[in-house]
Amino acid sequence: MATYTISHTLQTSTAYPAAEFSSTFAPLTSVYFKLGDTIQATVSHPISGNTLGISLQDVNEANPDPSNLGGTTTHADGYTYSLTWSGTFAEGGSASSDFFTQWFHFNRTGTFQYSAKSVFRRVSVASLSMGDTTIAPGGSTTITANTIQGLLPPSGNNAHRLYLYVTDSSGNMLFGNGPTFSVSGNNTWLGKFTTTQTTNTMTVGSGVSAGSYTLHVGHYGGGGSGNVFYGSDHRLTSTNFTVASVPSDTTPDAFNLGSNAESIPLNQQIQANQITVAGIDTASPISVSGQGSPRYSIAGGAYTSSSGTVTNGQTVDFRFDASGSYSTSHTATLNIGGVTDSLTVTTVANPGSGGTTGGAGTGTDFGLRVLNSSGTATFDPNLRSSHIISTNTFSLGGSGQLTFGPFEGMTSTNTDSVGVVIIGTTTDFSNFQITQTRGSATNGIGEGKFRLTNNTSTSVSGRYYVLRF
Repeated sequence: MATYTISHTLQTSTAYPAAEFSSTFAPLTSVYFKLGDTIQATVSHPISGNTLGISLQDVNEANPDPSNLGGTTTHADGYTYSLTWSGTFAEGGSASSDFFTQWFHFNRTGTFQYSAKSVFRRVSVASLSMGDTTIAPGGSTTITANTIQGLLPPSGNNAHRLYLYVTDSSGNMLFGNGPTFSVSGNNTWLGKFTTTQTTNTMTVGSGVSAGSYTLHVGHYGGGGSGNVFYGSDHRLTSTNFTVASVPSDTTPDAFNLGSNAESIPLNQQIQANQITVAGIDTASPISVSGQGSPRYSIAGGAYTSSSGTVTNGQTVDFRFDASGSYSTSHTATLNIGGVTDSLTVTTVANPGSGGTTGGAGTGTDFGLRVLNSSGTATFDPNLRSSHIISTNTFSLGGSGQLTFGPFEGMTSTNTDSVGVVIIGTTTDFSNFQITQTRGSATNGIGEGKFRLTNNTSTSVSGRYYVLRF
């Protein structure tokens, strides 16, 4: 058990002023202590060479000097009176039921004009109750101090308080990174009880690790060892609680790959909206499925169709290929942590054998008909002369990309003879920033192709024309 000592000097007074270790935290009190502790008073006379006497208020006091029942024994200057608070006292009374004693000190030499008293208060708390003993990070619980005895009523902002605090499984004190208390002082990690405030709310911060912890309540420890607010010598009672582990969140927020599209050229590469993964706190599985060889890229890396993992804040690009057959749909799906989105694109209809004008004479079509690689007629007896190599509509999601082609006759260098014209059908198309990039064998787009990039966050639609000059 602990030892608490008050050291003081007799005052020029015959009224026995109380010796205080701290007038801020324990006024009119020398020390607080608990059952089984040893209390001591070391008393000095202001004039060297004088001797000391001690007396008690009544015959049932806890007397540190039972041989001096009448207060007549003389002790030397600087003498230490000591008493262990246990069992039955020499003058009567029991340590387990008594909570207070005071020793009156005076000079034994010359005229009586010096005095002081040592005031000792035993304090106890029967138990601590917690509303919940298993708490999730970020959660709170109510704490109750049951049956506080021996503590004086509170005064001011700090006097006569008991203190709440938490230690981990290794006994280390949790300071600013630990639980906090609704009734506290300047430090929210140090809670308080008084005789009139016997409940408190403890909140476990989101940064507190899962594990076992201990909640303690202790008295002000002036005169003892260790920190006066949370030293282990001053603990009155404790209770254990657990901070629960929170399962990792691998389910991201919903994401949008863009809008479905129709009349897409055969074999065209479809580039979905880039997404940024959000809402997870650990790596989440990512996979692709569906038609058109779907594949994905994380944070600008190489495209792959193999399953992998992605972390919060990373970007994901998703692409697949349109069908090589007319009027055929391909649907591809991206799956991140069980959250999915899909895109469906349908290729252009078969252009057929030409226009509706019948051939001359026999009623059957005849003549030379030339198709480009996309199946579009560039020369036909039933068509008017045109410089159009290919044309089609498009719908481009916000921050999305679409790649078109390949187109017959288009290369990465013949911009003076084959070009692309973009006409928007979206209202205020001029306000959009659409970038066109000509494909080559080295820029990842491919010869005979071009790519449109929407540099705004709003979807846009229109029509393109690939023209031969």
